[in-house]
Amino acid sequence: MAFDVKDYLDLVRLLREHPKWELRRLVLTDELLTIPGLVRELAEAQRRTEERVGRLEAVMEELAEVQWRTQEEIRALELTIKTLRRVRRAQAR
Repeated sequence: MAFDVKDYLDLVRLLREHPKWELRRLVLTDELLTIPGLVRELAEAQRRTEERVGRLEAVMEELAEVQWRTQEEIRALELTIKTLRRVRRAQAR
């Protein structure tokens, strides 16, 4: 018995019209049937990853701000040290 286009189209129509018949289980392999669950798992893992990346971005921004303030403080200390050296040299004269 040959399987023609009309038979194929009828099969597709039946699959769509009667999901409770579970014809997909007869036509598709177990491996293919697991794909929707795997996609859900991947989507959830991606969501968790995006949350972690968001938290890391916030931490990195905070660290950058702290680093900037630290550099400003170092510059201020360097100026203070230079001033103190000038004062010491002036007192030594």
